[in-house]
Amino acid sequence: MSATVGLILRVIFLAFLYGFLGLSIWMLWRSVVSTQVHKGNLAIPVLTLSSTMGAEPTTQTFAGTEVLIGRSLDCDFILEDATVSSRHARLFYNLNQWWFEDLKSTNGSYLDGIRVEEPIVVKDNDEFYCGDAIFSISIKPVEQEERRK
Repeated sequence: MSATVGLILRVIFLAFLYGFLGLSIWMLWRSVVSTQVHKGNLAIPVLTLSSTMGAEPTTQTFAGTEVLIGRSLDCDFILEDATVSSRHARLFYNLNQWWFEDLKSTNGSYLDGIRVEEPIVVKDNDEFYCGDAIFSISIKPVEQEERRK
């Protein structure tokens, strides 16, 4: 009699366990699907970089998801300075935030006076240094009318 009860309890326990696992997988799948659907509705905020190096300040606006900074011609923001590496740093948009990353440059990069060793989140009005070049960041959200276009 007790062997039969033990077997029935084991079967009920396994049924609940498989039900729980199935429900967990289904909820995770729904979360992933809904995230992918809503991703298309978010507009990337416009990033404006102002560099004060030399006599004239340089300002450029970017609407993409990545901005490369350096001396190389394949960079998006090109600086002609010996203290700046050919591919010095990059800004990239990930997880609804702009991030700043030093690309193992010779002279390093600094964000608000702190040396950047790994990618770090940047916000509006932050300042960072690439070699002797000083940058200020302006991040502006895209207006509702522009999102609909």
